[in-house]
Amino acid sequence: MSILYFFLLVGVLVVVHELGHFTAAKLLDVKVLRFSFGYGRPLVRVKLRETEYQIAVFPFGGYVRILGVEGDTTSKADTGRSLASRPLWQRLVVVFAGPAANLLLPIIIYFAFFAGHTVLPAAVIGDVLDGGAAARAGIEPGDRVIEIDGRAVRYWEEIETAVRSAPGKELHLRVSRNGKVFERYLTPIEDVVRYRDGQISMQGRVGITHAPFVPLVGVIDEQSPAARAGLRTGDLIISVDGQPVHNWSDVQHHLGRFARRTSLVYFRGSEVPGVPQIQLLGAGFADLVPETQIDPTLKRQTYTGLERAEMFVAHVDPGSPADGAGLKPGDLIVALDDKPVVHWLDLDQRLQAEPAKTFKLAWKRAAGPRTETLTAELTQVQRKQLDDYDHTVTRLVFGARNDVDRGTGAMLPIEGRFGYALSKALERTGDTITTMVTGFFKILGGDVGGPFTVYRIASVSGNQGWDSFLLMLALVSVNLALINLLPIPMLDGGHLLVFAVEGATRKRLSPKTRGRVQSVGLFVIILITILASRNDVLKHLWP
Repeated sequence: MSILYFFLLVGVLVVVHELGHFTAAKLLDVKVLRFSFGYGRPLVRVKLRETEYQIAVFPFGGYVRILGVEGDTTSKADTGRSLASRPLWQRLVVVFAGPAANLLLPIIIYFAFFAGHTVLPAAVIGDVLDGGAAARAGIEPGDRVIEIDGRAVRYWEEIETAVRSAPGKELHLRVSRNGKVFERYLTPIEDVVRYRDGQISMQGRVGITHAPFVPLVGVIDEQSPAARAGLRTGDLIISVDGQPVHNWSDVQHHLGRFARRTSLVYFRGSEVPGVPQIQLLGAGFADLVPETQIDPTLKRQTYTGLERAEMFVAHVDPGSPADGAGLKPGDLIVALDDKPVVHWLDLDQRLQAEPAKTFKLAWKRAAGPRTETLTAELTQVQRKQLDDYDHTVTRLVFGARNDVDRGTGAMLPIEGRFGYALSKALERTGDTITTMVTGFFKILGGDVGGPFTVYRIASVSGNQGWDSFLLMLALVSVNLALINLLPIPMLDGGHLLVFAVEGATRKRLSPKTRGRVQSVGLFVIILITILASRNDVLKHLWP
């Protein structure tokens, strides 16, 4: 199948490219001598009117032969129909049509991809982070944002765009809660977001999420009220004193600040014998009696022993900074630099914000009938890894992770699916062009290869499914269009450059000069091929 995906990827890209030249020539009444699917000896050949259509023995792309491009002899009947005899603007159109077709293909693919979407995340707050701008402004989980700075809001991505693009700027929100509409003002903090693959962006943040933090509990203290009530790590709280809860904020609200007896209903999963991937949920009841504790400052606080399950470590990578610090699966991370962390999202953001810093990490660990608090210093490391496509990426490594999935936020039907799909297709294509515009120069750095790399890309994306293959096809199509537009003779960009020079000088290049230009172009293309092949050898064949 990998060979099939490879030929399909290359074949579609080349045929689409040649179809661009073919269509433009036909529309401008430039004579097309042949359109071939594949190369080599023709297996099937049909002539319709003046153009031969053929399927060749090697289905590795194709080509179009236009009168006047390869020095064809023009008969009297075809006078004026060769490309060389046409005005400059028509020659430019025919040449540019190939790369344009490769840029149109991703728009079509992305349009089909987004047209399949029927719902989008709604502009409903899933959860609110403690201490954030949203929490200080009185925003609560379940609030629906209907306007930001007077502009109507329907989808979550509109909230994200408004917040990220306005660090330090006050936003005016109109919010609906339980049928009532009110106003809130909040100012996103300026946050430098660093991703583990090394990318950095400056954006605003207010401390809200679309997906709620599900009320999965963890219990590490065997002497705690939660443990005595029979609760265990992984239990999902579904109601408190008969009131349904949907996230951690609901649990905190219903438990309150005072020690009082509370009735909890929860779900607990049990594995199906022989099928570990499936769990059966059984309902349970717990009678929770919190304790009142007094801290060293003589401040009273309520203690239940209920912890957020997401802050329990599920896996530690051997040899990672987390492993070196002594973290183990089952540990409960409680603080970073003596500041409490209550969500893994917060922990991850703080770690990424200062990649070179040495942090002080604190966690709890069960030690028989009691718990102990441990601390250690750790510094994250940058490590190079190969992704699925054998591209080298540098990632910031912490080395510990949890296994708690986020909840599901509110969804909403898409209004105007055609317009939505078209706008997103154009947006995604534009983003892809921006991302790939420097792709050609990565050949020199070893990040882009030749046939083996293309084969690897086609194989991996194809084996991941048709959606993945088509999205990769769109990405490579953009890259092919940009490479063809480079001002290198023998490429479309080289022809465009020659036409531009002729237009500026109002003089055609002599056959001798054209031959020299073509020779230079051939040399450059051979050099690029050698560099790309070198990268292939270093990545895939060199031990």
